[in-house]
Amino acid sequence: MKIKYIRTVIGLIVLSLSLSGCGEWFDLRPQSETVHEEYWKDENDVKSMVGACYREMNEPALIERLIVWGEVRSDNVLKGMNTSGDLTYIMNLALNASNSYTSWNDFYKVINYCNNVIYYAPGVRQTDPNFTEGQLRAYIAEAKGIRALCYFTLIRTFHDVPFITKPTVGDAESFEVPQSTPEYIVDYLIQDLKDSENSAVSGYENKQYDKGRITQKSIRALIADMYLWKNDYNNCVVYCNKILNDQTTGLVLEPSSVYNKNVFIEGNSKESIFELQFDSKNISNYVAYEMYNATSFGSRPGYNTYQLSSYDFANKTTLFGKTDLRGKDAFLPISTGAFFPIMKYVAMRVENPTGTISVNDYQISVTSPNWIFYRLSDVYLMKAEALVELGDQESLQEAFNMVSKTYDRANPDLGAGSLQFSSFNTQLLMRNLVFDERQREFLFEGKRYYDLLRRINREGTPANVVGTYLMKKYTVLDQATAQSRLSDVNALYMPVNANELKLNSLLVQNPFYTISSDIDKN
Repeated sequence: MKIKYIRTVIGLIVLSLSLSGCGEWFDLRPQSETVHEEYWKDENDVKSMVGACYREMNEPALIERLIVWGEVRSDNVLKGMNTSGDLTYIMNLALNASNSYTSWNDFYKVINYCNNVIYYAPGVRQTDPNFTEGQLRAYIAEAKGIRALCYFTLIRTFHDVPFITKPTVGDAESFEVPQSTPEYIVDYLIQDLKDSENSAVSGYENKQYDKGRITQKSIRALIADMYLWKNDYNNCVVYCNKILNDQTTGLVLEPSSVYNKNVFIEGNSKESIFELQFDSKNISNYVAYEMYNATSFGSRPGYNTYQLSSYDFANKTTLFGKTDLRGKDAFLPISTGAFFPIMKYVAMRVENPTGTISVNDYQISVTSPNWIFYRLSDVYLMKAEALVELGDQESLQEAFNMVSKTYDRANPDLGAGSLQFSSFNTQLLMRNLVFDERQREFLFEGKRYYDLLRRINREGTPANVVGTYLMKKYTVLDQATAQSRLSDVNALYMPVNANELKLNSLLVQNPFYTISSDIDKN
């Protein structure tokens, strides 16, 4: 939704009278527009609009961008067998403002739904005597959590973005909004979430709600993530500990034997904190099948499948040891026609007696996978990263303990304690251990490019990250040109979409895409 044309879309949403089915609630979607005076009468209207926030996040265009923005530009993936044109341009470092993946439209749709809830829901307390103050605050906390997640994704992708906290109301309002800095937005969001933290629901007995709705623990995970982004390591640790020390969350790591199945195939696992809910009957996650595995199952008619390939981790890196299950479950470690199929989310590997992995060991999932934003291992590794940057020996030891939790789970054949602290007892060694463990644990989950950017921001220059991690991906390109295009920090963020620049005269283009004639003419 172009910012100039965002409207106050008040959902006339079709609900069962009982609202008892959680599946129906996650499938809420505005069916038509209606005037404000005819809406916001009782709690069901508030609940319906919150449901619409989630439903809008399920849209394929938004999920595509989570993968493209978080994975495609990282060192995790290469072009697949049927890569689309706009993806090819990105992977050839020929990104420009007309590329469809520079559109932030779908995120602002979600943000506008959230703004409607935050702005209008308080008025419902005046018309519905059964709508309590506690219920109102919980819904607003939920909407603020969704909004913060969208904005946090946008600033890590584009850097400066328009920051809108009120619903847009019709044609008479000015839709020209200038960009705000990431620093301002993140500080605002952190305080906004902290103000609502204790109003959020702590959890639900219903697993689909507990994992699929913003709760207190997901707000705390998001706050920790934002503190880590702004290099506020002490507060990152504080918020990770709020989750880890809360015995009521029920969060535990899944055992090695069922980790891949429970977390990525069945979904809503014991370690999940927040994940978007999909199902093959009503709201299918088409994008996972189209981007990752070469199969028509679960994809939309006419859309390419197998658009992305895993990097050749098995032969060109030492990232995964022979015992690491993540190096077998997340991708096929042998090529099929020079491509390495991505299996995470879309297929489950079955052990065979020979121990030799083949394509026949993977069974394509017949359910539509949820998309995971936060799980317990993310909290462990965010805390580990923050502790490493604190730098003292006690913090390094605790960081090592955090990494050992996920590493031991992924390497059951080695037994607990296979990593030795003596091998990683300096800040640099521990920093690289945490960085590599995050890559192993969250491969293809939309986090890697943001991890690279966070490290670049911390180091103050792209040189180390580009030379050590990104350049190996661009071996087929002219190396001098690739190095030059990746050496500018501005080039690591997306350009503002060309249509947005036409519609909003207050927007300023990312400087790299303004001055680079090489990019402009692609």
